[in-house]
Amino acid sequence: MRTTLLRHSLSEGFNNLVRHPLVTLASITTIALMLFLLGAFTLFSVNARQMMARAGEQPPVEITLEIGVTEDEIATIEADLASDPNILEYTMYTPDQNFETFKANLGKDELFADFSADYIPYTFAIRLHDPAGSEDFKSHMEGLPGVRKVDLELKVMQFLSKAIVWVNYATLTAFAVLGVVAFFIISNMVRVAVFARGDEINIMKYVGATNWYIRVPYILEGAVTGLLGGGLAWLSAYVIYSRLYETVAANTLPTDVLAMIPPVELASMVLLLNVGLGIGIGSLGSAVSVRRYIKV
Repeated sequence: MRTTLLRHSLSEGFNNLVRHPLVTLASITTIALMLFLLGAFTLFSVNARQMMARAGEQPPVEITLEIGVTEDEIATIEADLASDPNILEYTMYTPDQNFETFKANLGKDELFADFSADYIPYTFAIRLHDPAGSEDFKSHMEGLPGVRKVDLELKVMQFLSKAIVWVNYATLTAFAVLGVVAFFIISNMVRVAVFARGDEINIMKYVGATNWYIRVPYILEGAVTGLLGGGLAWLSAYVIYSRLYETVAANTLPTDVLAMIPPVELASMVLLLNVGLGIGIGSLGSAVSVRRYIKV
C-alpha cells in the first residue's frame, strides 16, 4: 500500500507540474524571485556583520603608562593583556619609539635637540575582538598600577555594537516577510491546481481514496516547485555575487575592513537556505492549501 501511494504520489505530482505549465512556470519564477531577494539580503547581512566586526577591531584602544613606570609594572600589564580573550592583538611602544614618531609627525627634528625621551611614556595600542566590551576593559586597565589613562573611541564602538544588533533584527524580519510571501504564492498555485481538478478529486473520494492519497501529490508538487525555485534563486545570487566580488573586492586584503567574503565560502550556506526554505515552504503551503480548499 505504501509503495502504491508513493508511486501514485510521485506520478501525480510531476504530472500536475506538466499539466499546468504556465502556472508552474509562474510559480517557480515568483518563488525564485522571493528566495533570490532572501539570499541577496543574507549575503548583504553576512558581509555587513563581518565588516562591522572588523571596523570594531580597527580603532585602537591606547593605554598610556605613568612616567617612570617600573619594569615589574610593565610586565604585569603585558601579562594581563596577553591573557585577555577579548584582545585581538596589542603592541607596546617604548618612549624612544614614541619620541621618534612624534618628531616624524612634526617634521622638525631641530626643535627637539635638547629634549629627552625620558619625559615620554610607554604606550600600548590594542585591538579588541568585541567593541561592546570596551568600557569594561577600560575600567579594568585603569585599575592596574602604572596605568595613567586609557583612551578609546567609545562612540564609534557603541555605534558598531548597536549596528550589528540592528542588522541581525533586519535579517530576521526579511526572513519572516519573504517566507510568508513565498508561502502564499505556493498556496495560490496549489489552489488553482485543486480547482482545475475538482471533478477528478470528487471521483477519487467517491471510490474510496483516502485523504493522504489525495493530498500527497500536491505536497510533492509544492516541494518540487520550491526546490526548482530555490535552485534558480541560488544560481542567480551566486553568479551576481561572484561578478560583484570580482569587480569590487578581488584585490582587497582579507583583513581589510571593506573586504567581502569570497563566494565559495558562502555558496553552500545560501544553497541550503534557498533550497531548504523552498522545499519547506512549498510543502507546507501545499498541505495547508489542500486542507483548506478541498474538504477531505
